[in-house]
This record gives sequence, C-alpha cells and structure tokens, in this order.
Amino acid sequence: MVIEDLTKYYDDFLALDEMSLKIMENEDVALLGPNGAGKTTTLKLLCGVISPSSGTAYIDGVNVFEERERAVSKLGVILETPEFYPFFTPEETLSYLGRLRGMKKRNLKSRIKKVIKLVKLEEWISVKIEKFSRGMKQRLAVAQALLHDPPILILDEPALGLDPRGMADVRNILKEARKEKTVFLASHQLGEVTQICDRAALIDRGKLLTYESIPNLKKKYKSFEQAYLELTEEGQ
Repeated sequence: MVIEDLTKYYDDFLALDEMSLKIMENEDVALLGPNGAGKTTTLKLLCGVISPSSGTAYIDGVNVFEERERAVSKLGVILETPEFYPFFTPEETLSYLGRLRGMKKRNLKSRIKKVIKLVKLEEWISVKIEKFSRGMKQRLAVAQALLHDPPILILDEPALGLDPRGMADVRNILKEARKEKTVFLASHQLGEVTQICDRAALIDRGKLLTYESIPNLKKKYKSFEQAYLELTEEGQ
C-alpha cells in the first residue's frame, strides 16, 4: 500500500498535507494523532470514499482513484461508527454484504459461520440488530471486514465502544489476522496499538510527523506514550 503526496482540502481547510507513506505486505501499522489530525480523512481516501485534492494512493499496485472498484475489492474496512439495517440479523447482513461483494453461495455460508464465531456473536446470529449494543455492532463490523478474507484491513477505531473483554477479543482477532494480512488502523488506544502493530505513523494537522517502528519510538522517547505526547506537541 503506497500513499504519494496525498492532499485533501475541504473548501479552504487543509485536512491532509502532502502525506506520503509506504506500507509493506503483511506489515501492521497504526495511524495515530489527536482529534482532527486527518486520520479518518486518510482512511476515507484509501477506501475511495472521497477524492483527493492532489496526490494518489495504490492498493496492491492498483491506483485507488483510477480503478476504485478493483482497488477496494482487496480491502476489509471499518470506517467511523458502523451502522447496519436494524431489521436485519447478523446472518442476513453478512449474507447481503457477501452477495454485494460477489461471493459464491457455498463459500459465503461457511465464511459467515467462521467470522460470526471469531467475533463471538453465535448466540446473536438470528437476532435483529436493533437489539444490539454499540459494542455488539462493533463486533459485527469486524466480522464484515473479515468476511471476504481480504489481504488488507483498514480499520478506524476497531475497538470503539467495546468493554475490556470485547477489546481483548478484537485484539486477539487482529493478532491472528496480522499473520497473513496487512493491517492499517487508526486508534486512540496506545496500549492496544502496541500489542497489534509493528509500526506507527503519527500525524497532526494533516502532516505526517514520523513513521517508525514502535520499538524504536519507545527507545527514543522512553515510552510509546511519551513519543506520542512529544511529537504531537511539536506539531502544535
């Protein structure tokens, strides 16, 4: 996954400022920064949800903005707070999304069972989503991101709204996924990030401040939290 001089203006507001980043296959990278730093804008651009003001991005060598459908087919995505049709069950939701992605019926059925088990929603598979808590919807969001077994996961706060048990479950799912997938996730939970990711990209006010391995940042700044605090303070 390659980002080249990616820039995004919303009218006169500069949300992302010539960001360049290269994430290798099966690398696990955290995108970190204060609220409004440009994290969600970056993820939306990579997913082709919005268009850049300038610059470009490639998913597995495919230009996101020239061949959007081909590029995003390689992604499993959670963006912002997930919402689903409340009158659907998890099984119906995943079946619908799988068909939209062109998954074959036999494979889709087995994948639904697998991902529902992974996120521990087996007892809720036939319950309407209107009865779900925010944390349960978040689990379902993780399930849909994994459904078509994509090589790359792009996740915006994947543990948002989860209790400690749920956060541990999602962490373990991502630890397992990282063995064979590239993971690029935005989060505010520094402790969780260090258990999932190898490297961190810190941004503030749309500018990339650093892109380094987490062990190197810990060594330079004595702790990962201190690295985050000092680097984002310098960006002010």
